[in-house]
Amino acid sequence: MRSCITAWMLRALTVALAVSAAPAAAHLTGVFAHFVEDINDPTASTRLLRQQLDSVGQRIAALQPEVQAARTAYDSQAETAVRRIRFYDIYAGSALGALWAGAQDPIDVIASSELLQRRLGDDLEALGELSRDYEQLQLKAASLQRYADLLIPYRDSSAARDERLSRLPSGLVSPFAEPYIAYRIAEDWEQLRGTTFVLYFHWAARRIAERGLQDILVAADQSGDAWLLQEEVLNALVGGDSFPFIEDARFYLRADHVNFSARLTSALDQYELLTVGQLERTGPSGFQYRIEAIFMDGMPIDPSDPDVEREVYQGSLLGINLNTVMPEGAAVATFEQRNGSIEFRFR
Repeated sequence: MRSCITAWMLRALTVALAVSAAPAAAHLTGVFAHFVEDINDPTASTRLLRQQLDSVGQRIAALQPEVQAARTAYDSQAETAVRRIRFYDIYAGSALGALWAGAQDPIDVIASSELLQRRLGDDLEALGELSRDYEQLQLKAASLQRYADLLIPYRDSSAARDERLSRLPSGLVSPFAEPYIAYRIAEDWEQLRGTTFVLYFHWAARRIAERGLQDILVAADQSGDAWLLQEEVLNALVGGDSFPFIEDARFYLRADHVNFSARLTSALDQYELLTVGQLERTGPSGFQYRIEAIFMDGMPIDPSDPDVEREVYQGSLLGINLNTVMPEGAAVATFEQRNGSIEFRFR
């Protein structure tokens, strides 16, 4: 009975707020209703946020013992390799000289040097294998660090949501306060969507185009058919505090999703912004960031809102066109998301 009364009170407050805010655009109600629904049942609309938190945590947990085992194996092999290098450095030359000086038969010297060369060849091959193992260890360690880095914006968003819902406006009590909080966020989003959010991604696309993909992409191999857009390069170019009302902007390029986080500031407030999406094709050589979820202080923006679809999902967010770096004879560019980069290939 109490839940029915609470739901009725929330609906009444929703209507009252909508009536009292008549000057606001009508489409605000769509986003606002989504916020109110999410407050009533957070586990429904914030499932993606929680799933990503759990998923990243699981990946870190799975990688940690593997990286530790690889590091232990490498350390053991490295110790042996160091002893062998010291042996050859200190004793090999003098030992060979002693053989020549004291040998009765030159054949003994030749046989001994051939044996030494074979042993040296085996050790050099072992050192090469050790070097390859170390490269694999570095890749695993880097992957572990990237997943750890990705936890930060998800934790920030989750903490911001809890913090905002814990600070009730003066004079309001639950269950009236939570819809009011949602309404204020939705109202700010209406302003920030067009004046900051969308403009940032368009600015980032222009900045990439002006710098030139030939100076941004890194060759993945010597064939000239594969190029990498590296996370560090992208963030150095369009991350940080370079755009007005956007702070600590950062992209996280991962094999499953492309994440973006920033602190987004309005005239009266600031929010932890988090978007989740993937790269998608927009033409034979064109791509854009396809956003699947948007969170403001951990509260989801309704992806089915018409204005969100028009301004965000139907626009060219972070649009990239590879025409300028496409090799002669190639007609189509493909891509593959990786941990830390996006690989483009031409065919």
